[in-house]
Amino acid sequence: MGTTRNPTPPRAPTPPRAPTTAELCHERLGDRFASALSNYDTQRRIEVLVDDFLGGELLNGKEVLDVGCGLGFFSQRLTELGAEVLATDIGPRLVENTKRRAGCEGEVADALALASHFGERKFDIVVSSECIEHTPDPIAAVEQMCRVVRPGGFLALSTPNVLWWPVVRAATLLRLRPFNGHENFSSWRTLRSVLEREGMEVRREQGLHLFPFQIPAHRLSRWCDKNLQASRQLMINMCLLAEKRP
Repeated sequence: MGTTRNPTPPRAPTPPRAPTTAELCHERLGDRFASALSNYDTQRRIEVLVDDFLGGELLNGKEVLDVGCGLGFFSQRLTELGAEVLATDIGPRLVENTKRRAGCEGEVADALALASHFGERKFDIVVSSECIEHTPDPIAAVEQMCRVVRPGGFLALSTPNVLWWPVVRAATLLRLRPFNGHENFSSWRTLRSVLEREGMEVRREQGLHLFPFQIPAHRLSRWCDKNLQASRQLMINMCLLAEKRP
């Protein structure tokens, strides 16, 4: 008689990763987070990623994941345009505030574990603005966003340009800004590469802010955004729209 082997017990699911203190920077800021933001910069990113890249036709009735929802301004605009929004952030208070502001659903979720949290190919559209640079691994965060997009769906993403990292770092060291978490900036080339590797095709690119948006010359800044896109490699914010191949 052959010996009977005991079946291998199923593996326990990997417990969620505990966020680091640096990752919870915006959660700790509390009410100071809103006062530290530039309303002009936030509005410009909403105009490009949501209104211009996606618009009402693409958003109406679609399931949209807002990754790194922050204070909820993007979720609010997405909801106004008819999207069924699920707002996520690593900070519980940020998620609750977004749910109240936007009237949408919300869950605490790690940008580095979206596929295991939600499952792959779950959303028509993923939107993420100024999130990946605040994670320990921006490339892994983009990979996760790509994996939860359905075939034929879209990822609208913005993040700061690595060319401007020395300026931002100097401002932080001089205590001109209250953020003291991760600031892992990326390049256009790196973002294009990871999107291509994950089966995404870049459909739109736009740079924002040829000079710091804290300078009160917003009319000139908008003119530069509109007319000097040939110089977007030098601009502060990188905005991309990518479609997942069938």
